[in-house]
Amino acid sequence: MIFILIFITLILILLFYKRTVPQLDKKRKLLLAFLRSISIITILVLLLNPIIYFLKHKIIKPEIIILKDISLSMEQTSQNKSKIEVLEIFREKLEKELSAKNYKITYYEFAEGLNGSKSSTNISRTLEDISNRHMLTNIHGIYLFSDGWFNDENLTFIEDLNIPISFFAPKFEISDFDLEISNIAFNKTTYRGEITPIIADVYANNFSGKAKLNFCINKKIEQTKEIDFSRDNFQQVFFENIFQITGLIPFEIVIESDSTNEINLANNRCFDAIQVLNERSKILVISDKVNWDAKFIMDSIKKNPRFNPIFLLKDDFLKSGRKKVQLEEQINDMVALILVNNGSLKFSSNEITIIKNFIENGGGLLLQGKPIFSMEDVLPVTYSNVSSVFESILFFTRESKQFETFNLTNTASKENIPPVKYYYVSPKLQSKILAKFENEEQSPAILYCEYERGKVLYFAFNNFWKWQLWDPENSYSELMLNICQWLSQQSSDRFIAFTNKNSYFTNEKIKIRLNAYDEKLTPIPDLNAKLIINNETGKIIFEEYLLSMEDEYYIDVKPLDPGKYIFTISDDKFNQQTEGTFIVTENNLENRNRGFNIPLLSYIANQTGGKIYDESSLKDLSFTKAIQKIEDLKKELPIYRKWYIIALFLICFCSELYLRKRWGLL
Repeated sequence: MIFILIFITLILILLFYKRTVPQLDKKRKLLLAFLRSISIITILVLLLNPIIYFLKHKIIKPEIIILKDISLSMEQTSQNKSKIEVLEIFREKLEKELSAKNYKITYYEFAEGLNGSKSSTNISRTLEDISNRHMLTNIHGIYLFSDGWFNDENLTFIEDLNIPISFFAPKFEISDFDLEISNIAFNKTTYRGEITPIIADVYANNFSGKAKLNFCINKKIEQTKEIDFSRDNFQQVFFENIFQITGLIPFEIVIESDSTNEINLANNRCFDAIQVLNERSKILVISDKVNWDAKFIMDSIKKNPRFNPIFLLKDDFLKSGRKKVQLEEQINDMVALILVNNGSLKFSSNEITIIKNFIENGGGLLLQGKPIFSMEDVLPVTYSNVSSVFESILFFTRESKQFETFNLTNTASKENIPPVKYYYVSPKLQSKILAKFENEEQSPAILYCEYERGKVLYFAFNNFWKWQLWDPENSYSELMLNICQWLSQQSSDRFIAFTNKNSYFTNEKIKIRLNAYDEKLTPIPDLNAKLIINNETGKIIFEEYLLSMEDEYYIDVKPLDPGKYIFTISDDKFNQQTEGTFIVTENNLENRNRGFNIPLLSYIANQTGGKIYDESSLKDLSFTKAIQKIEDLKKELPIYRKWYIIALFLICFCSELYLRKRWGLL
């Protein structure tokens, strides 16, 4: 269509310039006709929007990707040959065969990705980097030259890859002897002054003799154990240490021998850290009688190893066993106070002041039995003028459901609570009634209020211990433990951050989690929790907001330099803050990897449909000739969008006007 219009345009322009006044010579007429033709043609191009197509033939060869692992673990040697050198024989043979069969070979070196550090190996990040560089549509296979010691969190990527991954498993026998501490087992948290067991798993490869295992704190040897490997090559060594200093305590276990030709000294040391707390949470139980209520409360608390219950008898004096004690001394470092009043529990004015100060400073109080009216301003009840004792069963109110403490695992067991002996009390306006008695008045049974920074819970009854005998689900113990945990929690205890480990290797990702609860122990949504990590000098190393996942918040921090770090997580919305510590060691996980991780490599090959090659199958290594594809590439050129089309029109149009005026045609 456009070509017809151009042809008609050219004929009309030539006829237009056939005769001119004044008469011009032939050359000038042709020049003016040419300029006008170009102007009209550019106008037609802009109006009709034509597109020019170019066809190009492209030859596509099947592509093979070769990945060569250059991480530090590949430098390990056997018979004076490193893993890299041993695998080079396979790689040269493979490349020669592929080139002969007309395959396109793409070669990459990798460790922690294509351009990452050699102190870590990450195959999933490597494949992600490759996919970002070019499309993986024409890849017929990936050949992996690696020892298989990958630090990937998971290998789910292979399920969607749809490319076979094959690898080579050479004979790589380490004949030199090597002592290795493979693992250390211990609780992340312990308490000052308590015996803490630490178990070390020790291997001896190609070694038969005696060695020493040292337990060190701050480079100082605290304990030494001798090990004899004459009968086997594996030993589990137990250390028992009593930590006297609180905080994050780094320690090290080192193995030594008289031999000097050990192949790898990096795995002779294992570094870690343990969080040492001041002591177990103490809960003070005071009663005017040694009865079943007090006993069953103590037994319930002892079921949680976090708590350390202490029982005191109060008659004329406060006694621990037969020894007189002072309440001021006993209440120090307590997290909760439980009072069991069978009718004669009394405190002096000084003791009442001590209890009030304890609650004001954030302590928790549970009073069971007859109310102590010298503490009336602290309790959620007032005197009712009824001193008689009655008997009835109780039921929990709807208001109790807002407290997770009273949401038991087996909710039906609440119906098994036997009759209790109770007192009539009048609730204060600010108190919350969590349970009532089944009497005409439905008088309150369990009440709760807050006093300054502390929490106060009141049970208006005794003989609650019978529930333990009636209910096989141990709901009594569960409820008492929930109450102790609730009363012992400070506001900071509801905003808890923790790392998955106390100590990390160099180039290991740090994982930090945050649990945040409100006063009802319900997870808080929509926090703006900000993480700040400082080094030992106080310099800010990392600063970022945490992400939300279900009922917790999390963040994965990139690997940090060796040293001790302090992290702080704060939230301005609820004015909460928590902190913690962790250590990054100079030890590198790559230096601890021995030989080839054949099980993991086999798993990857089987999941992707790849093959496993060894020295025997290397001789039969062959490929079918690559089938090339010819692809027609169609390229479009929308000339109407080009700026020079408009420029050409302006130049030709203006030039024609200028020449027509100069030659007397205007």
